[in-house]
Amino acid sequence: MKYLFASDIHGSIDKIEKVIEAFKREEADKLVLLGDTSSSDSNSDNWLIAEALNKIKNKVEIIRGNCDRYEFEELLEFEIYDIDNLYINGKFVTITHGHYYNMNELPSNCGDIFIQGHTHVPLLEQRGEKIIANPGSVSRPRGVDLRCYILIDEENISLKTLEGKLVKTLALS
Repeated sequence: MKYLFASDIHGSIDKIEKVIEAFKREEADKLVLLGDTSSSDSNSDNWLIAEALNKIKNKVEIIRGNCDRYEFEELLEFEIYDIDNLYINGKFVTITHGHYYNMNELPSNCGDIFIQGHTHVPLLEQRGEKIIANPGSVSRPRGVDLRCYILIDEENISLKTLEGKLVKTLALS
């Protein structure tokens, strides 16, 4: 199974379309958005984003971010979560936005891999027995001018640019 993780779209229909393009190009099985998918601006394109995600609702999971509006949730045809634990290719993966739990304050039931958004800074590193990852922000990157996603496949976890260029990879074994 392949999972693609992106974060902090902040209501940009252009950026969600690019994420969905990357999802299709990678032939991923699941798209996971790690929060701040919508805009806090009520005049935004939130309804267009919800419409695009509803079209692939069986392949999408969204984690609630600190900027996601309740009105956006009401547009979705599926539930969103604050935190989740996934079992991907033999690895226990904990996902959250990052405003409650983060790489410096892991939840007590944290998996082998911890993936968060929130900081807008892309990261992929091994910390002892755990892999810590953050795709950064697709719409408003900080620190470096990279708009990235995280991809987990059968062998690796990788940080890639929206265009598919490999930034960093770690083996899952």
